[in-house]
Amino acid sequence: MLFRFRRSTTVFGWLLILVGIVYLAIGFRGAVVGIPGSLPRMLVGLGAVVVGSSIVRWVRRARSE
Repeated sequence: MLFRFRRSTTVFGWLLILVGIVYLAIGFRGAVVGIPGSLPRMLVGLGAVVVGSSIVRWVRRARSE
């Protein structure tokens, strides 16, 4: 691989996943209550979960090779 994944990359991926879950929860709560701007928070949270899980999968794949 061209890039070496280290432990900090894995931690960053898990941190993105956790922050994404928090943003999803805040956005969902805001949508239920009717607070404007909750849909963008949900989309940011979903994006963070997707990117974080991709990073974690790339690190696992790089370590197995």
